[in-house]
Amino acid sequence: MLIKFARLSFRVIIAAALLWAVISIPLPFRDEQAILLLRVPIAVFIFIVYLGKTLYDTFFYPRKP
Repeated sequence: MLIKFARLSFRVIIAAALLWAVISIPLPFRDEQAILLLRVPIAVFIFIVYLGKTLYDTFFYPRKP
């Protein structure tokens, strides 16, 4: 059970790092306000979906160490 939580926490850290990278990397567009209005919600949505998939896989599918 401890291994499941270790893998889960590692995947959460990876997802948070990817979210930070997507939000902080500058894009070469002139209209930054329009891009921020789209980029941040899309990145957060992908982050939440990835965490949901990770939680579902962790608790409902057995893995062999």
